[in-house]
Order: sequence, then structure tokens, then C-alpha cells
Amino acid sequence: MSNATRGFAPRSLLRLVLVAFTVVLLPLTLLVIQNGRSLERVILLAQDGVESAVVDTRRASDMNDLALEMERAIRRYAVLENPMLRESYLRLLERYRLELEQLLLRIDGGDLGESLQHQLVYLADLAQANNEQIRERVVIFNAFNSTTLALDALTRAQIDDRIQQEREHVIVMRQQLWMLSAALGGASLLLALLFTYLIIRPVRQLEKRILNLGAGVYPEQVPIRGPAELVALGDKLHWLHLRLCELEAQKLQFLRHLSHELKTPLASLREGADLLMEQVTGPLNTDQQEVCELLVHNSFRLQELIEQLLDYNRIQQVQVNEEPVAVEPLLEQSLAAHRLTIDNKALQVSVELVEACPLADSHRLKLVLDNLISNAVNYADVAGVLQVNAKLSEQDYILTVANSGQPIPEQEQMRIFEPFVQGSQVRKGVLKGSGIGLSIAREAAENMGGKLILNTQVTDLVCFELHLPHNNNTGTKDE
Repeated sequence: MSNATRGFAPRSLLRLVLVAFTVVLLPLTLLVIQNGRSLERVILLAQDGVESAVVDTRRASDMNDLALEMERAIRRYAVLENPMLRESYLRLLERYRLELEQLLLRIDGGDLGESLQHQLVYLADLAQANNEQIRERVVIFNAFNSTTLALDALTRAQIDDRIQQEREHVIVMRQQLWMLSAALGGASLLLALLFTYLIIRPVRQLEKRILNLGAGVYPEQVPIRGPAELVALGDKLHWLHLRLCELEAQKLQFLRHLSHELKTPLASLREGADLLMEQVTGPLNTDQQEVCELLVHNSFRLQELIEQLLDYNRIQQVQVNEEPVAVEPLLEQSLAAHRLTIDNKALQVSVELVEACPLADSHRLKLVLDNLISNAVNYADVAGVLQVNAKLSEQDYILTVANSGQPIPEQEQMRIFEPFVQGSQVRKGVLKGSGIGLSIAREAAENMGGKLILNTQVTDLVCFELHLPHNNNTGTKDE
């Protein structure tokens, strides 16, 4: 943003908006005023033109009638020798002369006007002649009437010319109005774009900082320039970034302490489990040996989970090896790890898999299966069902893990995949969950090019679906 633009922008967002409306509306207001004045001029011009045309046309017609009446009056006077007729003739002659003078002031009579003025002199002398002389000289009215008719035609032609000129003038004024409208409209548009830039630019900067904040990218150090409210919001975002960095450091410190605190009891558990497996304390029966095997296996699994917790970004940083992976062995391992809980809750396990193998990473797929099976086992009803099915669609290998139990409330369905979010349902397993299992499972599924969703179309069971790319081999295997 240039220095001139920065100096022009008000410090307050409210002031900026008010100034924007005022300045943008100013050219439009001027346009309305100018259009009103131009329209008024056009109306006055048209009104004057119409009135002038009507008056001049009527005056020319009256002159034709006066010429005929003058001729009739003088002819009657020559026959009857009535002085009243002579006076009437002179009055008509005076009226004609006045009308002619008024008409010649409005039009260019040229030779016709001069000719009529000369003829009026002869017509005035005619009233002084005797009867015989009047009868001899009355033929002058033939030329007088012809000249009057010619002046009438000339008047009408000049009126038509004036009307055409006024029409052309109106056209020119209309073009000027269009040009003025385009100029002021363009000015309003440019001003609107300018103020939009002044408002949107800091908003876009804030949006970019928010996106960088969400993506974990360090925000730009370019200061936000604009209204004071947006600048203050940018400062708050910077404070929020620093606060998140502090929380991230505290989290890492917590994980380091957690690692130290968990390693000692975990080592003792593993050592005790190994001693029991080696039957150092005495022989074990079959059930006891199975319990010891579970202790050893889960102690190793606990160590692996702790290592993953200490490096929670490992699943994103390690390269994904996509290859055909057999689901059945991984699923058997996950079910075996929860065999005691399954037996204690008397769950009915149903497994139906297709022979095709999805394209996946074995470690991540095992992680997804462990979390889905653990979630299903711990939230299932006592003496309920646990169903694991696999099918093929046109593009995906779809693995469903469903269990009977309390359905997930609709308001919680969108948040169950968020880290550390636990629903309102009561976990029926031995340990309380951390709320991170489904989040890790979905992240692992997405890293393999798939997705993990909650299928809300199944109403009698809580059903999760894992979608992965697959090979073309198909088939079905039941357990």
C-alpha cells in the first residue's frame, strides 16, 4: 500500500465505511443533480419551441385571413361607398401591418417581407382613391395574397428548421448526459474499488495469518495496515501465535516428563511378566500361561504406544509404504489383544472378509484396526455383538467395524474424530479412554490415501467404515 493510500485511510473501520459510502455516493449525487438540470433545460427548450411554433403559425394564418377580408372590404366599399366599410378596411390593414411586424421579428422574411411592406403602402393609398380608381387598382390584391401565402409557407419552413435544430440540440445534450453518466459512474466504481481494497486488504492479511496459524506456519512479520480495529485484531493473532508456541513447548515438556515417569513402571511390569512366563515362581496352568502371554504382549504394545505418543508427528513424517496388505492376520492380532475383554463381556464376534488386499501401510493399518477394535470392544453392550466385514466397491476396499451399544448423539458425531474429544457415552472397558484413538485412526487412514467415517445410515449398530484403495482380486472368507 502506498504512503498516500495509508494516509487516506481513516483509523477507525466505522469511519472508513462511512467515508466510503459518502465519497462513492457523491459522484452519483452530482450525476442526479446534473441530469435534473439538463432535463429541465430540455423541457424549457421544448416548451419555448412549441409555443413559438404555435404563435408564428397562427400569426401567418391570421395574415392570410386578414388579406382576404381586406380585399372583400375594399371591393364592397367600391360598390356601396359606405364610409363604415372604408374604416373597416383601414382597421384590417393596420392589424395586418402589426402582425407582419411581429412575424418579421420572429422569422427571416427576406424579400417577401420587404415586398409586403411596400405593398401595404399602395394598399393604404387605395383607401384614398375614388370608386372608379379602386375598381381599377384592386387587382393589386392578387399579388398581395400570393405574397402572403408565400410568407406563410416560408414561416412554416423556418419553424420546421427550428424544430429540427432543437431536436439535434436535444440529441447533443443526451450524448453529453451519457458521457457525464459514464464518467461519474466510472468515478464511483473506482472509488468503490479503492475503498474495497482498503477494507479487504487487511482482512485478507488476517485471513492468511489465521490459515497459517491453523497450519502451524509461522505468520508473516509484515504489519497489518488499515483501520485500528483490524490492526488490533492482527496484534491479538500474533499474541495467540506466541501463546500457542508456549503451549506447544509445555506439551513437549510434558511428554518428556511422561516418558521418564512411564519407563520405570513399564520396565518393572515387563520384567515381572517375563519372570512369570519363564515360570521362575512356579509352574503355570494353561489359563495362567495365557494371561501371562497377554501381559507380555501388551507390555510391548504399551511401550510402542508410549514411543508413538512421544513423537506424535511420526505418523506424518515416516514415508507411507503402499502395498497389498493382508487384513486377516492384522485383525486376528487386534482381536487376540482384546480376547479377555471379549470373553468377559461375552461378545459375539462375526468376521467376514473378502480375499482382496487393500493397498495400505501395514503399520498404519494395524494402528487403525487396533483403535477400531478397542473402541468397539469397550463401548459394546454386555453379551452384545461385534461385527467386522469387508467388501469391495468400484474403487475402494471398505472395512466396517460395528458393535451394539448406545448410539452416538447427533451433536457429537462431527467431533468424535477430534483429538482428546470424548463423547457422553460411558466407556465399558477396564481403562478410561484418552479421546485420541479415533483421531489417530483417521489420520493414519488419510495418510494411506483413504478415509475413516462414521456410517450414520446404520441405525441398529455403531458402525465405522474404513475406505482404502484395493487390488482387483475378489472373494469372500467367513469365520
